[in-house]
Amino acid sequence: MRTYYDDNYGFWEDMEDEESRRFYQHCQEESVEKECEGCGHTVRILPHYGYCNRCADMRESGIEY
Repeated sequence: MRTYYDDNYGFWEDMEDEESRRFYQHCQEESVEKECEGCGHTVRILPHYGYCNRCADMRESGIEY
C-alpha cells in the first residue's frame, strides 16, 4: 500500500478508497504555500490553516515549540 503525505493532515494510507482519494486531491488543489505559524517553514496548507500538521499535532499534545 502506498502512502502519501501532505502538510494539512500528515500521512494518508487508505488511498484505495475512492472517497479518500477525492478528498486528498481536493486538499491538494485548494492548498496554498504559506509560512507555518509554528515552525516558520514554508508549507502547502489550506488557506484557513495557520499550522502545518506537525505543529498542529504538537499543539494538540501540549508540546511547546
